[in-house]
Amino acid sequence: MSLSFILVRPARAANVGAAARALKTQGFGELIVVDSQAHTEEEAQWVACGAEDILSNVRTADSLAALRDEFDLLVATTARDRSSPHTFHSPDELAQLLADKPQSRVAIVFGCEASGLSNTDLALCDLYSYVPLAGEYPSLNLAQAVMVYSYELGMKRSDQRIGLQQQAADEQQTQALKKRVLQTMAQLGNQQDDKLKQWLLDGVAQLGERDIKMAHQLVGDILKHTSKN
Repeated sequence: MSLSFILVRPARAANVGAAARALKTQGFGELIVVDSQAHTEEEAQWVACGAEDILSNVRTADSLAALRDEFDLLVATTARDRSSPHTFHSPDELAQLLADKPQSRVAIVFGCEASGLSNTDLALCDLYSYVPLAGEYPSLNLAQAVMVYSYELGMKRSDQRIGLQQQAADEQQTQALKKRVLQTMAQLGNQQDDKLKQWLLDGVAQLGERDIKMAHQLVGDILKHTSKN
């Protein structure tokens, strides 16, 4: 599986350097920085300590939207919101989930230190993940969060668990199923139910190849039936 790490508008060079170091220790190599030049500051080099090559090869982008089409799945890291219709996965749960998608291009997305990911950026993501903590405060800082995810996903990769559970769903079929689900909701007249819509789209993103095929058949049957009425 192709796995990248995206930092959206990081403010502190030290956090970017520490994130690069975390990726290096777990065997990951692609770090993408959005709307920031923090990685070019000298402090980032100091903190990277052995991961200067990752900093030197940092990719940049003006926005997360500009990267959307490069990846099959974008995973937003965010605080868990119990009132949200999204399904939130812990790092361990996320690693198990990605085991079903070994051929996918996946990016783990982190927001800025002060406010995290914006609602606009969250809306671009397919899956949502959070780090369970004993208390609400203090929270993990950016570099610590990157270390948690790189460790968990790196260990799963080392154990050869990722990619061995189930053949990956064709991501074009996944995106096609999302569109058909929205089309079905429109025909049923409940397209305004945002909670139901988000629950369905979250579920589609988690399906493996066999389930995607079955879901396509089911949705197709529903569309045929509703079009006759």
